[in-house]
Amino acid sequence: MTVYTFSGEINLGRSTHGFEREVEAESESHAEENLYAELGSEHSIPRGKISIEDVEEKE
Repeated sequence: MTVYTFSGEINLGRSTHGFEREVEAESESHAEENLYAELGSEHSIPRGKISIEDVEEKE
């Protein structure tokens, strides 16, 4: 499994918050799906309000 570090912004209506999150997955696309699921669940928002600006692969 590879660890991916995502950074970006979450639009919460009246405000926008930056985030940085590490996700462990077999591929970058699976990590991205897990990130959308985690953040969407935590903040009760659809994935359209989550903007990923950077992805880095860690070893």
